[in-house]
Amino acid sequence: MTLRTTASAIVLSTLMALPASLTQAQPASDRPASPAISMDDARRIANDNGMVRVEQIELDDGKWEIEGRDAVGAEIEIDLRATDGMVIKMERDRPAAAGVRP
Repeated sequence: MTLRTTASAIVLSTLMALPASLTQAQPASDRPASPAISMDDARRIANDNGMVRVEQIELDDGKWEIEGRDAVGAEIEIDLRATDGMVIKMERDRPAAAGVRP
């Protein structure tokens, strides 16, 4: 083997091993955490809090953001902590029909 071939083999093997070593050396706090609460769990928790129709649900910044409606049509927004499902925010708007008073 020539010196050039040997050097190329060393560089190639180093580059191939590099991503694996970086992934293993990365601290746990820098890795994106997968939520402990699944989307189905988030839907169930929203339902337990009065939401009968989920219109939008997304995972953002470690929380499930859920938008939907209750049984009388009022809009509900619920934010759940993705690690344990705790409700961290809940807003309910009155339906348009409820705003009219005789």
